[in-house]
Parts: sequence; structure tokens; C-alpha cells
Amino acid sequence: MNYGYVYKITNLLNGKWYIGSRRCNREDDGLNDGYLGSGVAIKRAINKYGRKYFSKEILSIFDTASEAYK
Repeated sequence: MNYGYVYKITNLLNGKWYIGSRRCNREDDGLNDGYLGSGVAIKRAINKYGRKYFSKEILSIFDTASEAYK
């Protein structure tokens, strides 16, 4: 069974952040799935600074897409 979550990625060096959403398997806990986003800006930042300078925070968990936008 799948679920989704809304997350915030923060650059620990400059404080910039990125908000995104993702659907994943129940076995994934979100924080440890290794996913940091697929947008161009976040990918460039990760390539520039390195993954170790980014933190991930789960803001919301949902079972259906309509729940994500409440």
C-alpha cells in the first residue's frame, strides 16, 4: 500500500529551503528513503554543496492525494 508525504529540505549552510511532496511505499519511512527532491533548483544545490549539508523534515503524511491539500 502506498502513502504520501509533504517534506521540507533545508540547506544547512545558507538556510534556503525547498517544499515538495512524494508518494512512496509503506515500508519507507520518508526520512530514510534517501529522497531529497527532483526539482532543478534542489538538484543544483545538492550538486553544489553536497547531500550532507541538507536536512529533511516531514511536514505531513497522507493516504490520498486529496488529503495532501487540506
